[in-house]
Amino acid sequence: MSRIGAEPRRRQSVQRGQVLLAMLAILGIAAGALIYATVSPASLTIENEKKTAAALAQAKDALIGRAAADQNRPGSLPCPDLVTNIPGTNIPNDGIADLLVGNECPSYIGRLPWRTLGLPDLRDSSGERLWYALSRTFRDDDSAQPINSDTAGELTVNSGSATLSGVIAVVLAPGGAAGSQARDAANQNTVAHYLEGGNEIAGTTTFTAGAVSGSANDRLLAVTSDALFPVVEMRVAREVRAFLAAYFDINGYYPFANSYSDNSYGCTPLLTSGRIPQPGVPLGQPISATCPGLADWQSPGPAQPPAWFAANNWHRLTHYSMAPACGYPNSLGSCFGAGGLLTVQGMPVPNDDKRAVVIVTGRAFPGQSRPCATPDDCLEDPENTNGDGVFVKPVLSPANNDRLVIVSP
Repeated sequence: MSRIGAEPRRRQSVQRGQVLLAMLAILGIAAGALIYATVSPASLTIENEKKTAAALAQAKDALIGRAAADQNRPGSLPCPDLVTNIPGTNIPNDGIADLLVGNECPSYIGRLPWRTLGLPDLRDSSGERLWYALSRTFRDDDSAQPINSDTAGELTVNSGSATLSGVIAVVLAPGGAAGSQARDAANQNTVAHYLEGGNEIAGTTTFTAGAVSGSANDRLLAVTSDALFPVVEMRVAREVRAFLAAYFDINGYYPFANSYSDNSYGCTPLLTSGRIPQPGVPLGQPISATCPGLADWQSPGPAQPPAWFAANNWHRLTHYSMAPACGYPNSLGSCFGAGGLLTVQGMPVPNDDKRAVVIVTGRAFPGQSRPCATPDDCLEDPENTNGDGVFVKPVLSPANNDRLVIVSP
């Protein structure tokens, strides 16, 4: 009897278990639906925007880093990836920048050259590779020179009521196919099947970031002068510091400066504050007793500016000051002695023992002329233009874009 009575109880227990599992399954489905409802569509859209924004930001940072590190033309950028077709070496959509055709990029809009930039294969939230537009004035070729803080980009970006002009480059996320775009193998490198809203027009220099719709969904990020050149200017300043230090090691003193009123850009005898003097400019200029040492700059060596320095007119934008005790014919000992050296305010103490400083200026502000006719045309801080031996470390702001480095110590 006990076995007969136990069997119905077991069946009841199994049935209750099945009902419980069914209820849990229903609750699980409901919970899943609830979770989906909380992340879709608005939250999913936000996450998609974040993914796209992160890819664009990574590409922008890589472009700025590439510009600063370029060995031949700091500030220049590679061609987009669209046209060059050398099987096994460089083909469209392989992430390698196109090769120049003569002095020009074959196209100034194309895919982002992610391999050339040392990036992973960046994609937007729709899984599409990024696109890239470059201002012709920043192509990586001698014919684009000079490339410096005063070089203006040729691109314009419109976003709502805001307009950015003088843009150097634009990175674009195409989003999913819009309108009649066909993203098949036949069209994978056709701009109009990825970009829209005017961004796809051949030869355009104006790009638009609009509200997402069924016919337009491009997202973009501009590379501006204010974003790119502060990094490039620090590269230039450090290069100047290196060759001035090498010059001092060879000669035991620093060269005299170039006067802002002397457009030969050579050494101005006995001048301790001005522009960086250019060696051998003009060619055949005699080396006087009061401007010695420049012969060291007339052949390649560590005490000579890189070839790109003068070629891109950085000497016109680089202010240089040395302590009088550190120039010819003062003895080496006086330059290392106490007192009589430069002071740089805003630096860790001691700040009154500096032998030489370099300031690389940014783009001209309203009221400043180019090439600089006076220190005020190049520099923003009054303390750095008054001609005494006291300087101040510039603080980056909308009204100040100078970069200062101490040559020694």
